[in-house]
Amino acid sequence: MQQQDIKKTSNWLGSCITALFTGGIFLLIGAGLAYWGWNILQSARASASWPTVEGVVTESDVSYSTDAEGAESYSPEVTYRYQINDVLYENNTIKFGENAYGSRRRAEQIAATYPVGKGVTVYFNPDQPDRSVLEPGVSGGSYIVLCIGLLFVVISLVVTLVSFFRNKG
Repeated sequence: MQQQDIKKTSNWLGSCITALFTGGIFLLIGAGLAYWGWNILQSARASASWPTVEGVVTESDVSYSTDAEGAESYSPEVTYRYQINDVLYENNTIKFGENAYGSRRRAEQIAATYPVGKGVTVYFNPDQPDRSVLEPGVSGGSYIVLCIGLLFVVISLVVTLVSFFRNKG
């Protein structure tokens, strides 16, 4: 009877270690994504009050990509130049957050609003003038990475706890 209890405890301990290790990996991934997402959100918020300068669009196109599962996405690719204190800068950030779409038409509509040669208002970070955006402020896409990270954190905690209690008995 004692040997059976030792084996049961050993199996439970092994399951706990596996659950902690797996949960810990997903927790770290989720925390990293949440931190990155929080920074995106803070940059989006701050950009609403950044100073502006006039710039010009130098490139405007749509890029296409697929992920590992074959899902297609399209991104408007807009490059613009602007000058601050006699220093020329070039950037391609339209807005902070998600800029990829499942619809080619949507990406083309956005790119079409920024044709090559068009004058644009550029919002730039006064502390880092090379950081800029054409569409300042928070949008729905500003929350995506943060939400995915938080989802990873919650799921990893739930799965780890469920694994502990399921293997305890």
